[in-house]
Amino acid sequence: MKRVSDVLTDGAETFELKNKDYGESWKNIGHILYKLANEQPVVLESPEDWIAAGLFTRRLDKFARSFNGEFLTNELNFESAIDADEDESVYAAMQAVNKIDRRYRMETPIVVDPEAEQFWMHEGAENDE
Repeated sequence: MKRVSDVLTDGAETFELKNKDYGESWKNIGHILYKLANEQPVVLESPEDWIAAGLFTRRLDKFARSFNGEFLTNELNFESAIDADEDESVYAAMQAVNKIDRRYRMETPIVVDPEAEQFWMHEGAENDE
């Protein structure tokens, strides 16, 4: 039976190997995104905004892994540098679809059924009392 300390030891070993592959991208990407935003706050208001932020992070992780595999090491511990490129291309396609979804959401008016609106406004008023 595995103990907590076993899980932590295994996790530490995995971290060390993956950190060599990714080159501490978990730190570096924060700095990169901060600079890309011109050191200004980025406001995430919708699920699509959060999806976009997550995909940028994943894509930059894959760029870092590909760069490390291409220029900084002869051998990666897990997947190849080509795998990182292929993974990034999938994330790029996901990012494109998310941008289309965001544009559609902004351009498509929300239609509210007047009867449903009256029902919820009436029910909400009763529940507030």
